[in-house]
Amino acid sequence: MKSAEIKTTTCLVSKDDFGIIHKTVRPDSHLTAKDIKESDEIGFKLADGKKALILYDARPAFTLTDDAMEYLHKHLLSSNRIASAIVSDKPGIRVLGDYFKNRQKGKAQIKVFSNMREAMKWLLSFKYKKGVPKLKVETESRRPEEKAKKKIKPAEQPVSGVLTTCIAKVEVDKKNIAYKRVIRDSHIDLPSLKQSVKDTFGFIGPEKRKMLYDLRPHFTITDDALDFVIDEVMGKHGIATAIVAKTIGVYLMADYAVKIKKIKTPLKVFTDEADALNWLATYKG
Repeated sequence: MKSAEIKTTTCLVSKDDFGIIHKTVRPDSHLTAKDIKESDEIGFKLADGKKALILYDARPAFTLTDDAMEYLHKHLLSSNRIASAIVSDKPGIRVLGDYFKNRQKGKAQIKVFSNMREAMKWLLSFKYKKGVPKLKVETESRRPEEKAKKKIKPAEQPVSGVLTTCIAKVEVDKKNIAYKRVIRDSHIDLPSLKQSVKDTFGFIGPEKRKMLYDLRPHFTITDDALDFVIDEVMGKHGIATAIVAKTIGVYLMADYAVKIKKIKTPLKVFTDEADALNWLATYKG
C-alpha cells in the first residue's frame, strides 16, 4: 500500500509500506532540471531525511531538457540514496547499469529493470538481508491514461530522393549530410536493424559522410539490437555523428559509446536539430 500520491506537474511521488519512494513520470511530460529537483525534494522529505530506496517508473513517454539530463547524470548516485531502481523499456536506458558500473564504488547503487516486481525485490534486498517478503505489485501494465492514447500511424511513403527502410527514412542533402530518421512506433530487432543498415549504405554509398540520426519519434529496441548499434554502428560510418533526441536513454547510450567503448569518430547528442547541424558544420567533409 502506498501513501497518498503527491502530484507535481510532471511526476507522482509516494511512499509504500516498505519505505520505498515511488516516482512515476506523468505521460508526455517535458522534464527540466527544476522539475526533477522538485520531485527529488518531495521524495527525500517522505523519507524523513534518511537515505532512501527509490523506484522510478520511467515507462510512460516523456522528454528531457539538456539541463535535466545533466542533473540526472550528477545526482543518480547521490549520497541521499541507498539504491535507485529504474523500470523502463526505452532504448538506451537499459545501458544505465553498464554506464554506472565503474562509478558505484562507495556510492548509491542503481539498476535498470523491465518490470516492477524485480525492481521491488532488488530494492528490498538492501533492507531485508535474510530474505525479501512476498510482494503484491499493483500493476505491471501502463497507466490508464497511456492506454487511452491513440496509436500514431507510421510515416508516409517516401518522396523522390528519400529511401524508406523497415525502420527509418534516409536522405542526403546538398552539404553531404546523411539524415536517418526513425519511423514512429518502430520496433527495432536485430534482423530489422541489420537490414536497415545494409539498405541505408546501399542507398547513400560507402563513402563516409556527416551523419544525423533523428531519434525523437517513439520506438522500441531489443537488447541485441542496442548492442549492435553501440558496437557496429555508432562512430563507424561517419565523419561525425549527431543524434537528435529528448530522452536520457539516448544521451547515456551515446556517452557510454564515447567514454566506455571509445568510438573513433566524434559523436554528440542534441535536443535541437539546428544545434546538431551547426555542430556538424564544424567538421570538414
